Amino acid sequence: MARPAATPAGPLSSVPLGWLARLFGAGLALYLRLVVRTCRVIGPATRDQVVLAWWHECNMAAFVTARKLRGDLPHASFSTQGFRGSVITSMLQLSGTPIRIFELPPEGDRVAGRAFAVRMARLAEQGYSPIVTPDGPFGPGRVAKPGALIVARASGLALLPWSLSVRPEIRLSGRWDRQYLPLPFCRIRLRAAEPIRIGAREPIKPRLAELQAALDRLTAD
Repeated sequence: MARPAATPAGPLSSVPLGWLARLFGAGLALYLRLVVRTCRVIGPATRDQVVLAWWHECNMAAFVTARKLRGDLPHASFSTQGFRGSVITSMLQLSGTPIRIFELPPEGDRVAGRAFAVRMARLAEQGYSPIVTPDGPFGPGRVAKPGALIVARASGLALLPWSLSVRPEIRLSGRWDRQYLPLPFCRIRLRAAEPIRIGAREPIKPRLAELQAALDRLTAD
């Protein structure tokens, strides 16, 4: 089976200062490759095809962990519109992993948001593991939204909540999620909850509290 290739979220050239976004993304990709090579990950990481979910603050640590332990497996993720999204898109494109990247629809457009979630879910038929941050991309932090459950229901895959802690780390102040950046030679502790399975016709809202509780328990441990 041919190895899936990375796919851009959209035309980066249309983003103001897109060249600078690509430059930042390339630098970040090189930095995270160094972290991947030098870090130590403690904890089990399944190689099953699942929907991976973690709080937005864990994004960089989760990327490093997934790259180190699941880097040969195909994943699907998303980026936001604008300059920041272009930075992340460039970073993922240059990560050396088979990943499909999609641009999120405008915040608050529920119809487009659900269509986007279903689109990501369809990639499961091609062997991809979707990645969803339940509180992303704009917060509030550590408050689960239904997107990850929608993707899991549409794809038929189990939803696997992750939590990651890093030592040493740098917290990025001034961000709503206070995202942390792992440093070279760091130690990453990975915790995973029991997989959450949701039926094809099962209502989403009653299961949202279960996802919230699972991520809360992982974060509190």
